Amino acid sequence: MKRLISVLLTALFFVGVAAAQSASIKAGDLKQLEGAQWKGTLTYLDYGRNKKISIPSNLSVTRDAAGAASWTFDYQYPDEPQANDKERITLGEGGKTLNDETVVERTTLPNKTLRIVTQRRGMDNDKPALLRYIYLLSPTSFNLRKEVRPDGATEFFERNEYAWTR
Repeated sequence: MKRLISVLLTALFFVGVAAAQSASIKAGDLKQLEGAQWKGTLTYLDYGRNKKISIPSNLSVTRDAAGAASWTFDYQYPDEPQANDKERITLGEGGKTLNDETVVERTTLPNKTLRIVTQRRGMDNDKPALLRYIYLLSPTSFNLRKEVRPDGATEFFERNEYAWTR
């Protein structure tokens, strides 16, 4: 019986690894982000006060060139314009990466929202960690949540979340 359980767990592990390796996204998945400006909030964990803070946030997404697999994300913070930032997002390796993040899940939810999960190694609060990003995309809403699992920890916690609508 123990051998059967061991074989089943091993098989489930390899199925999960194969699914993660085959997860990919297409340029068309990100196309719905283009166009009118997104308006909403950024909610983040303030480590200094150990408290969640929300501020207004807007996002404009433009494709860099016709047929290119890269977009410019223009983040705007109406109450803190000095924090405004632009980021270039590039789809690579046949849709298996988004910038330096590995795509580990692509799922269409029952409400037709697309859920994309990526992850990468990085730093959070000056400590090494696994960073996970959860993208929820629909024609009228876009959420981007960053979760962190510090090295040595077993669970992720929410670091920040953007919630935009249009």
